[in-house]
Amino acid sequence: MSSRALTVAALAVALPACGDVAIKRDVACGAQPLQVLPNGSFDAVAPAWMQEPVTVALICGSPRITPIDGTQAACLGGTDGTVETLSQQVPLPDGARSVALSGQICIDTAETQAADHDVLQLDLVDLGTVIAALGKMTNQQGATPCQFKAFMLTAPLTGDPATATLRIRSTLDTGMPTSFYLDALKLTVSCTP
Repeated sequence: MSSRALTVAALAVALPACGDVAIKRDVACGAQPLQVLPNGSFDAVAPAWMQEPVTVALICGSPRITPIDGTQAACLGGTDGTVETLSQQVPLPDGARSVALSGQICIDTAETQAADHDVLQLDLVDLGTVIAALGKMTNQQGATPCQFKAFMLTAPLTGDPATATLRIRSTLDTGMPTSFYLDALKLTVSCTP
């Protein structure tokens, strides 16, 4: 092999390929917070909400609940001793610093004790690791019958992936059941401190 061919081969190994650049983001930061959650009203077929366990009961409408926006809502809980999860992938802009989740919630509970027996946990996760703990709601904030009310939860981001997963998880004890109904969700991302 000639010295020129050896030099070209060495350069090919030492230099990155022309196409090697940072991961392209689907969204970019701006002066205003950016809404990144698709299908926040649960009505669209795509993108579908991932369900665990897979069941048609985690997204429902009338007669079980009358949604605020459209014909469907998230319907978690309702059965004692269960853990149910809805999740949706969201794009994040480079430099994202905080997130805010807003929407409508209706918590219908049969619990009578002043303790957190049934919990709805809301997190933004990256490969199973929580990067924004948005908060929780419990049976103590519920009533029977329930009425939808607005909520907003905010949290700083501790990671910067190109995509993350909004995870909504209900955990019910084996006592009286609680149902958590969510609708009209928006997840906004801010890049300013």
